[in-house]
Amino acid sequence: MDLLYNVSQRRTDVEKRLGSLKTLEKKVDGFDRKLKKILCAIEDRQKKSDDRIRSMEERAESTDFAVGQTRSKITELENANDRLKDDLVYLQSQSMRSNLVFTNVPESTIEGQVETEEIIRHHLVDKMKITKEQVEKISFEKVHRMGAKQNGRIRNIVAKFTLFKEREYVRKQWKTLEGSNYNVYEQFPKEVVEKRRRLQTKVREHRSKGDTAWIAYDTLYVNGRPVRE
Repeated sequence: MDLLYNVSQRRTDVEKRLGSLKTLEKKVDGFDRKLKKILCAIEDRQKKSDDRIRSMEERAESTDFAVGQTRSKITELENANDRLKDDLVYLQSQSMRSNLVFTNVPESTIEGQVETEEIIRHHLVDKMKITKEQVEKISFEKVHRMGAKQNGRIRNIVAKFTLFKEREYVRKQWKTLEGSNYNVYEQFPKEVVEKRRRLQTKVREHRSKGDTAWIAYDTLYVNGRPVRE
């Protein structure tokens, strides 16, 4: 009887333990399911994060491409703008091609275009040593003072010649003004004047070396050959 009781008691203990194991198994199964859900959620978030990163990378690449295209377009527009500026300067130069500027020619109190032309004709005879007969034959399209009138300041005179050859004849008389307060020079746009001023230093450098150097429009010539900046 004692043996049967012991066996029965052990069986009861085993059943209790089996019950505990089943309970633990259920808990483990529940934990496993929760863990799988968590892993699935993490994987889903990771996938969404990867998709977002990929989308951002694609947008960044697209932005870089767009920026590259924009920069290329800006460069193209800047180059086109520079060409337009060059064309405009050239057209301005052409419109001034027949012009000469005279400096320090005395200015009268009341002076219109007619009076200014008479003053410049007298200047050509008296200061530039051109015969009166030649001066009377010269034809001007327009002669005027530059800028607004100011007290104590003599404005330059711009003379536009009808014939270019007459302009050149007068211009080549510039040596008659050496040693005086007067001067005569070709008229150019501001951009060309600034470039010619920079080139003057190079002209002096080349001449000091014994080279023949001069400036034509906005180009330096040394020994008959153009020298680019």
